Amino acid sequence: MTFIESAPANIFFKDAECKHRFVTELCNFLNGGEEHSILGKTDLEVQTNPELAKFYFEDDLKILKTGEGSEYVSDFSTPEFPAFFEIKKSAVFKNGEVIGIIGVINDVTKRVVLERQLEELSFRDKLTGLYNRNYLESRKKLNRHNDDHPRSLIMADCNYLKTVNDTRGHEWGDMLLRRAAAVIQDAAPEGCVPIRLGGDEFLLFCPGIDADGARELIDRIKAACRENSDESITLDIALGSFTDNGELPFEDALRRADRAMYEDKRLRHDTLK
Repeated sequence: MTFIESAPANIFFKDAECKHRFVTELCNFLNGGEEHSILGKTDLEVQTNPELAKFYFEDDLKILKTGEGSEYVSDFSTPEFPAFFEIKKSAVFKNGEVIGIIGVINDVTKRVVLERQLEELSFRDKLTGLYNRNYLESRKKLNRHNDDHPRSLIMADCNYLKTVNDTRGHEWGDMLLRRAAAVIQDAAPEGCVPIRLGGDEFLLFCPGIDADGARELIDRIKAACRENSDESITLDIALGSFTDNGELPFEDALRRADRAMYEDKRLRHDTLK
């Protein structure tokens, strides 16, 4: 067994009581070495994180009961360093009965970090740097209802974008959008998520912000638009909001905010007449 114990891999075997009965030298080293050997111990005794220990132990019990293996990635990151390990476990059978669990642990930190970086890029609007519609559609937390706290959705539409594109070129139109995005992002309180939905439309999703808070945000954005307008370019954003406690499905709430924004746009148009 010496050659297996010396294998440059994290391999372990647990018995029917979820106790470690065999570990490679590397696996033992990563878990504390000989002075803190994990042999004869369950994860409830080994892991310092109680929640993680419970998850591992209950997963072992499930494998022993069903005979079906499992596979997952555990996050051991610290504020200084990322660390992700993939754990694969399979049941070990003898005469048709499960007698234990064999597992392999692989360091997948580079892979997970790269995947997250690529995911982050796919969720970002290249022009403005804000989150995009992909992010909105993939984040269920934006749809989560919480009757104890309000949520506000503020829709924003950058006025005159088509006119600027047609008369001054798309470089000026891009400048207008970047300036609008910066104003919305700077106005957003902590916890609010600014998103570019596409074209000239933006969404500011504000969990925990009530109707009064939404109106204050809108006033802040309008004031910032005036401050960020100059002789070269006028920044004008139509704004509308909808607030509830999560009673409506997210898409319905978004449509309400959109209607309020178009009402603001209509009133501005009528005033200019």
